[in-house]
Amino acid sequence: MLLRDTPDDRDGVEVLLLRRSTDTPFVPGAHVFPGGAVEDGDHDSGWDTFTDFGDDAASAALGVDAKGRSYWIAAVRECLEEAGVFVATVDGEPVDDRHPVLADEDGLRADLERGAASLLDVCRDHRLRLPLEQMTYFAQWITPAESPRRYDTRFFAVPMPRGQSASADGWEAIDASWWAPTDALESWQADAIQLIEPTVESIRLLVGHDSVDHAMAALRLAGEHAR
Repeated sequence: MLLRDTPDDRDGVEVLLLRRSTDTPFVPGAHVFPGGAVEDGDHDSGWDTFTDFGDDAASAALGVDAKGRSYWIAAVRECLEEAGVFVATVDGEPVDDRHPVLADEDGLRADLERGAASLLDVCRDHRLRLPLEQMTYFAQWITPAESPRRYDTRFFAVPMPRGQSASADGWEAIDASWWAPTDALESWQADAIQLIEPTVESIRLLVGHDSVDHAMAALRLAGEHAR
């Protein structure tokens, strides 16, 4: 979940939802968070140089023996590929839309999605670091055994980087929009949008919080209970 403070005088948070293409095999047309599968490059030991978040700490947070950090890295990569949002820093400052790495954002996203570029190489080339410690793990969802398409998914939240805008990739997701949690839930209840259960329950965790800081604190507590 990418979160931002409501950009007006109202208190509250907004969450980014992507509307999936009706041509995709998994939940076509649904509103979802950015996400996808962990890939081989997410396990690379070279990430030690580009983040201060160690695999031991990440694995402990997820309750796994090893390679926990790869879930965090996959989350960063999927946010970039699907939503055009890059959770990265240069010289301690968040990357924004003016940074050269995002100058050809569509080309970079396409290269990452088809395997023509790796996120690790992008970080090497541009001296970027991934601030994984800013991301909060808060839930795990596993589909029932009888489901035709199964997944075991970890859910994370992170504040939207300053100076960046979100956009759908145009093929897997065809729209990216910011929603107040209550608006998203009311639209779902009115059958105006499609949400699957993990998305609904995640959005419910955001209701009633007047800022991203407060929402992130509540999600951290949820993550501790999910271990």
